[in-house]
Amino acid sequence: MSHFYMGVDLGGTVTKAGIYTADGEEIGVVEQTAPLLSAQSGFCERDMAALWDATCQAIRQALAESGVAAADIRGVSFSAHGKGLYLVDKQGRPVRNGIVSSDSRAQPLVTQWKQEGRDSEAYSRSLQQLWPSHPPALLAWLKQHEPESYDRAGYILMVHDYIRFCLTGELACEETNISGSNLFNQREGAFDPALFHTFGIDEMADKTPAVIGSADLAGYVTPEAAARCGLKAGTPVFGGFFDVVGAALTSGVHDSTCLSAVAGTWSIATRVFDRIEASDYPYVWGKYCIPGTYFVHEGSPTSASNLAWFVQQFFPDLPGSYSQLNRWAENGYGKDINIQFFPWLYGSNFHDSLHGGFLGLSGHHSREDMVYAIYQGIVFSHLLHQDRVQALGSGSGTIRFTGGPTHSAIWMQMFCDASNLPIEIVDVQQSGCRAAAICAAVGAGEYADFQHAMNHCQPPTLRLEPDHAKHRMLRKRFEHFKRIAGALSEVAPVG
Repeated sequence: MSHFYMGVDLGGTVTKAGIYTADGEEIGVVEQTAPLLSAQSGFCERDMAALWDATCQAIRQALAESGVAAADIRGVSFSAHGKGLYLVDKQGRPVRNGIVSSDSRAQPLVTQWKQEGRDSEAYSRSLQQLWPSHPPALLAWLKQHEPESYDRAGYILMVHDYIRFCLTGELACEETNISGSNLFNQREGAFDPALFHTFGIDEMADKTPAVIGSADLAGYVTPEAAARCGLKAGTPVFGGFFDVVGAALTSGVHDSTCLSAVAGTWSIATRVFDRIEASDYPYVWGKYCIPGTYFVHEGSPTSASNLAWFVQQFFPDLPGSYSQLNRWAENGYGKDINIQFFPWLYGSNFHDSLHGGFLGLSGHHSREDMVYAIYQGIVFSHLLHQDRVQALGSGSGTIRFTGGPTHSAIWMQMFCDASNLPIEIVDVQQSGCRAAAICAAVGAGEYADFQHAMNHCQPPTLRLEPDHAKHRMLRKRFEHFKRIAGALSEVAPVG
C-alpha cells in the first residue's frame, strides 16, 4: 500500500500543510492564515482556537487536493516558529491568545534585566541571549500586567506543542524549540528551576510538560481531532522541530563544515556541532535534531521583509515588480553607489535602539539606486550574523541557502560575493513542510536516523562561486556600514 507523510509548517503568520513521499517528493501543499492581532503597539498575537481551526482546514484541504487517502498518511510532524508563548490551563484550554515571535511588548523589561545583569546570570545555563518574545519575558510581563492569565496558566507550550496537543491530547515540549526558550539548561538537557528564579517566575517551574525529541512519538490523532482535520484516527504524530532546525535539515546540514543560511522575514545563520564550543561571545545554542548534537545560530527580522515593505509603500502596482527590482539591483551592482540602507524596520541586529533608514542619499540618486541599496543592506545585516557564526571554530567551507531571496539570481550572487564562499542554493519551495514530513518519516522508521534521511532526501542545489573583486568591494562597504551603525548606536534613544 502506498504511504505518505504530512508536514505542518506553523509560521508567524501562515500555517501550511504538505504531503510528501518518504523520499521528500512533494505531492501538494496548501496554506491557511490565522490573522495576527495587535491590540496595541508591540503586541503580536493569534487566537489559539482560530490557529487550530486554520491548521485543520489546511490538513483537510491538503488531503482533498492531493487525492491522497487519510489512511495512507503514515505520520505527521511539524516545523514551527521559535519563541513566543502558547499557554493552556490544566484542562488544556487556551488561557489567552497565543503570542508570536515578533511580539515586543516586553522590551522594556528585557532592557531592565540587562541593566541588572540577569542576561549574564541566565546565559551560563540557557546559552540564550535575552529577547522580548522569549517565554520568560512574556511570562514576567503577564505576571505584571495580566495576573489573571498568569495565575490560570497550567502548561507552558511552544506553537507546535499546542497544535500537537490538539491532535493527540498529549502534552509535551519538543526539544529543539524549547531549548531556545531561555528556560532550558542546555548542558543538562532539561528545564531549569534556577532560570525561572532568575526571571522572577518561580511559580511557573512546575508548569512544564515532558520534553521529547524531534522524531519521538508524541501520540496518535484522536477521534475528535480526526473529525476536525480529516486525518485517520490513530495516525502517529511525532515531535517536530524549530523551523531553523528544519531549514538546516532540508539543506542537509549535519556538522560544522556547511553553514545553513536563511533569508526571508528573518535573516538566519546556523551551524551544527557535536559539542558546545567555548567562547567569550554569547552565542545562541540549542539542541539539534540529531541526538548528541547542538546548533548555534543568529537571527533577526532584518531580511526580505524590508524589501517587501518598500514595494508595498512605493511600487504596489508595478507589474512584475520583483523581476524589475532584480534588474535594478543588477544594474546597481555594476555602479559605484554610496547609499547605505539599514534593514531594521522590524528590529535591529546591531543595537536594540536602532531603526531602519537610508543614509547618503543625494539629488542625483534614483529609485533604482535605492532598490540596490536595500539589496545590499540586507546582505550586510545578514553578514553580521554569518560572520559571528563563522568565527566559532573553523569556519564552514560552503553555505547552503534557503528562503525567498534564493529566487533572485543577483541577490544570491551578492550574498556569495560578500561571503567569499561557494553558495549552494537549495531547490525546495516549501522547506518547512518538507522537513517536517521527513521528520515524520524518521519517526515512523522509514530511516534509521536523521543522518540517513538527509543523505537520501537531499534536494538538488545550484552552486554559485564568489567573485573576489566584488568581495573586496562589498567588504569595504560593509565596514562603512558597521562604522555608521556604531555611531548611530551612540546617539539613538533607548526604546
